[in-house]
Amino acid sequence: MFKDIGPTSFVPPFPFGDILLTSIASSGQPVLNFSNSQPSKSVSSSTNFEPIVYLIDSDSEARKSLEDTLASEGIGFVPFDSADRFCSLIPDEPFGCVVVEEHLVGTSGIELLERCRLAGWKIPIVVLATRGDIEYCARAFGLGATDYMKKPVQKDRFISRIHDCFAIASKRKQTEEMRNASLRKLDLLTDREREVLNLLVAGNSMKSIASISGTSFQAVARHRQRILDKLGLENDVTLTRWVLQQEYLRASDRS
Repeated sequence: MFKDIGPTSFVPPFPFGDILLTSIASSGQPVLNFSNSQPSKSVSSSTNFEPIVYLIDSDSEARKSLEDTLASEGIGFVPFDSADRFCSLIPDEPFGCVVVEEHLVGTSGIELLERCRLAGWKIPIVVLATRGDIEYCARAFGLGATDYMKKPVQKDRFISRIHDCFAIASKRKQTEEMRNASLRKLDLLTDREREVLNLLVAGNSMKSIASISGTSFQAVARHRQRILDKLGLENDVTLTRWVLQQEYLRASDRS
């Protein structure tokens, strides 16, 4: 079972401090090997990881061919012989993309795609098909597949699509990081400051806010200044732009 997964089956190009994740052992546990190799760039946290291809195909020969293609381009990958094994080893949404054969032993590629979407995963997923059935193709795209490619894949097109997937994943990750940073800033505001913020961005003057809130103009002015200070903004114009950006980030997250 999964016999071709060995100590050298995966050598990703990204550093984990001074540790490189080099394989997934036959026991199903990640194997961490210490390496003397110097990181190619500074790494401060896991958010600096490079995207990885999660390659799922029951056909060992076809999978090996794709592994060689990815390796020749210096693209990190983790191979799996079934969707069920992938699900058991990768419980949380990973960074990168999934390349999965449509027809697998056990959970099919389409079923995995559906499962990922039901779980809220937005990772790009490329479905590979031996037969290229139109019905399956339509279903895959209906479930949000990034692409549906007939095997054997053309190398240049395959690599180009992988880079497209990585670009999508990186953009979403950047959006998520920006949103999380914004949420951390909002957590610094008191309930009254949040109330004032909402009234400000709704177009109310400080005088109007004072009347609505039943407080003094001076108190509203103090709240406004604290809001600007905590959010790292300069004035009402930048404040409004910042709030509008948060709306954009929420919309991007839903897409």
